[in-house]
Amino acid sequence: MNDPSGPARKARSFAAVLRELREARSLTQQELAAAAGLSVDAVSALERGRRTQPQPHTVRSLASALQLRDAEATALLSTLGRAGNGALEMPSRTLTSHPPPPPAIPVVGRDDEVAEIVAALRSAPGRLVTLTGPGGVGKTTVALLAAQTVVADHPGGAFFADLTDVTDPDDVLAVVALAAGTHADTVTGLGVHLAGAAVLLVLDNLERVAACAPQLVELLSACPGAVVLATSRVPLRVRREREIRIAPLDPAAAGRLFSERLTAAGARSPTTGGQDDDPVAQLCRRADGLPLAIELLAAAAARLGPQALLDRVDQSAELPVAGPRDLPARQRTMAATIEWSCRILGPAARRLFPRLAIVPGSFSLNTVDAIAAPDTADAVGALAELIEHSLVARSDAGQVARFRLLEPVRRYALETLEPTEREQVQRSVSQWALRTARELGARIRGRGDMTAVEQVEVDRGVLRLGYDQLVDARRHDDAAELLWSVWLPMWMNGHTREGFAWTERLREGDLSERGQARWLVARAGFNRVAANLFATAERAMRLAEQVDDASLAAEAAIFASAAALRLGDFDGSGALLAQAEAHVTQRLDVGNDVWAAVHVPIGRGDGALLRGDRSAAMRHWRSAAATAQEVDSGFSVAAVLAECAQAARSEGRLDDAAVMLAAADELGLQRHGHRRRAHLAGVAAAVAAELGDVASAQWWEGVAGPDAGPLDTDELREQFRELVRRADTVSGQD
Repeated sequence: MNDPSGPARKARSFAAVLRELREARSLTQQELAAAAGLSVDAVSALERGRRTQPQPHTVRSLASALQLRDAEATALLSTLGRAGNGALEMPSRTLTSHPPPPPAIPVVGRDDEVAEIVAALRSAPGRLVTLTGPGGVGKTTVALLAAQTVVADHPGGAFFADLTDVTDPDDVLAVVALAAGTHADTVTGLGVHLAGAAVLLVLDNLERVAACAPQLVELLSACPGAVVLATSRVPLRVRREREIRIAPLDPAAAGRLFSERLTAAGARSPTTGGQDDDPVAQLCRRADGLPLAIELLAAAAARLGPQALLDRVDQSAELPVAGPRDLPARQRTMAATIEWSCRILGPAARRLFPRLAIVPGSFSLNTVDAIAAPDTADAVGALAELIEHSLVARSDAGQVARFRLLEPVRRYALETLEPTEREQVQRSVSQWALRTARELGARIRGRGDMTAVEQVEVDRGVLRLGYDQLVDARRHDDAAELLWSVWLPMWMNGHTREGFAWTERLREGDLSERGQARWLVARAGFNRVAANLFATAERAMRLAEQVDDASLAAEAAIFASAAALRLGDFDGSGALLAQAEAHVTQRLDVGNDVWAAVHVPIGRGDGALLRGDRSAAMRHWRSAAATAQEVDSGFSVAAVLAECAQAARSEGRLDDAAVMLAAADELGLQRHGHRRRAHLAGVAAAVAAELGDVASAQWWEGVAGPDAGPLDTDELREQFRELVRRADTVSGQD
């Protein structure tokens, strides 16, 4: 009964049966992995007996790929003992619904369209309904209203995915998967997650990624209970699709919407008899029934009054009349709406509007003067006017307010920007970007200013624009300085791949010695697992010492020390940390270079951990936290430990990763807000999953979720201790 060889024999038996079934079908491991939606390494590990307890969804995927007969399935499952009893049954789970939000404003004039959409959702054979129409016609609003109507038809949940910022069709499933509460971003994985559930997927703004349509069709085939409601400017052109076109509002509905938005803006709705010659009716005709245009007009009328606004419009050229209801006509109609809106702007706002369009993402208030240059006298006032006209959107999330042009508006505005003016703005932005990067980099390295980290995140698109302009202008050393100044906050915000791509635009031979050192440090910071990390960091250190830059030399020495640790050179790592410490204590002001000062004891702690001395590691990390606290720095040692834990996990050092996470908890990461806590919990979930502790991984995923509430400190601490115990057990077995 207590035969210790039993588990090993069972693992070999499962491996042997799986290999026999695969070979009987003349499949390679690569072919089986592709058919089952698994990695080749996973199939190899199962066949060699390295994985003894495959997950139920893995067994189901293999059985489906091998097309097992009943007897074959029984033979395979019998090798798993009790674990195989329900392996081919669908798992019982509850999907956490993230239903589409209700429309942001009252909806008028859409009853017929909503009824048609609801009927299609309940009866469409292909279960794919696409709402098409021009930009600004209200496709999203109508989709949300229809989704609210049918949500009870889908007990498995309703999930909303906004694809506005997605540009690659291959990324669509990942966004949909996150909306549905999973990281299974393949058709097979998402199909398993949604299998057997009656769900509604509302996919908004698909026009830029319409090529994902075949994947959606494949997903619907894998999930018989799923229904997709999509919005797009163009049809997806697949046979499953039922297209419903959303037309502009009729005159009566347009008048009601205008009056409602006028009242919502704080103005008194005019009393009219609905005659064709009243100001509201004429303004609605100018808008051609497009709800977005009506809202813009109503916002202006709230300030000027409908009649005064109409009088001003009459002094300008008439808007083009809407043509046939095909795509070019839709584009012209929207362009005409935006053009007309621009014509009622003041001169400063009209000048600023197309210049803002060169920014591909968000921007902060700090960038506006640079973008507006040389007409900066009333740039902030012009921005406020654009916000009033709904041409610029504002978000108050975080400590730094961010602004952006909605993408359809930005595309139109960009077309109106003259080439010479574009070049002028790019030059101004490059100067701003270099100056701002210097300032923010100094604040982050010097005092650990987390607001500056967020500032870099908000203005990343503008900084990239300035960086590219510096490179194009062959100002290579300036570009290297900008790159070095912002690599740390970009790394902290998770943009390592993008940052490394920035470094690829520069070549070492085009740089001075100082520029080379900065470039090499940035490359080391963005790619800490590179095989040549030690050589890169050591060369950067030598160059920094040659140009007598103590801060840069300390930073490079810290990276070289970390690389030496990974190579098993503990003495060399310690010597490099001693060099970094000497630069910090003898040449630098700790209060103004806290990043280097804190990373020396963090590096020593990492070295102690690799030598197996956890007590010493904890002492070094506490010392790092104390240093940051002494200089009143916002720099979070706990956040760095979470990143170190992520790196340790990627290297297979799960026990070390667990210890680092527990230390991060002790040093207070869970008190740094939801974003930091979610990052810590996300790493913990990944470690638990790799340890095979599914229940713990699910618990940590719940902690990382956006709906997680306050946590009991004792419970959190115990979960970290259990993670360390589990990691030690697995490490001991290995």
